Amino acid sequence: MTHETDHAQLEQLGFSPAEAQVYLAIVQHGALGAAAIATETGIPRTSVYPTLSSLLRKGVIEGGRGHGSRFVAVSPDEALPALISRERETIAERERIAKELGCSLAAAAGHAEAALDDSVQVIRTPQLIGERLHRLQLEAKRSIEGVVKAPILMPQPWNPAQKQAVKRGVRYKALYERVIVEDERVKPYLAGWIAGGEEARVFDGELPYKLVVFDEEVVLSTLVRRSGQPAALLVRHTPFAQSMSILFKYFWEQAEPLSSGKTRKKPHLANGASHSGKGRTKR
Repeated sequence: MTHETDHAQLEQLGFSPAEAQVYLAIVQHGALGAAAIATETGIPRTSVYPTLSSLLRKGVIEGGRGHGSRFVAVSPDEALPALISRERETIAERERIAKELGCSLAAAAGHAEAALDDSVQVIRTPQLIGERLHRLQLEAKRSIEGVVKAPILMPQPWNPAQKQAVKRGVRYKALYERVIVEDERVKPYLAGWIAGGEEARVFDGELPYKLVVFDEEVVLSTLVRRSGQPAALLVRHTPFAQSMSILFKYFWEQAEPLSSGKTRKKPHLANGASHSGKGRTKR
């Protein structure tokens, strides 16, 4: 095996070019001082010392301390495999740290709602979307208008936040796509959702957005990011909310009313939303 091949393979093991050159000089010539290494390799002595320190840390050479110390190679058939073993341990430890740090930072990022300005926020996790929807339902004073698009991931029989809002006199209107109403996973809950106090209609066709408008002052609209994960846009801006309410009413007037006595009834607003802003109990 040639010197060039040895040099290249040492670099593949993680040696720098200078480390590989110095290490091969010590292996081939035995105990050498820094001045002799500089002569053998052509590397300036000022660069030889940090290179020797690096090789000592790698555990592939041994040497004394102080001026004039000589350095020898640890048996390569032991030192080089040991070097790789230590690297494996280092990588395993880094993987552990990366996993823990990734979870920690993801949680921190999830709990930090990215503020675009004082009126617009982006909410980035399904859990936080559900929590914000729940809170907005409890805070509503007059009306909640919800557009619900497929899919409803986990239908639930009830939504406590809606129940409390209805008791306070909040008017619920829920507008569903026909595909939601005909979903076999949703049908068992329809009558109960409508009996919970919402006015429900079904739209024959595809609705443009999943959104909920609260008191014509706040809009929560859920989106699907390019990653496939949901996010929500929360807008506290009355003119925008009023325009979204106008859009809701436009489709509402074209939709078919549903009554709790029918089989094909619409799902409950907060309960049906999943991504659209229907209650977190359905997510």
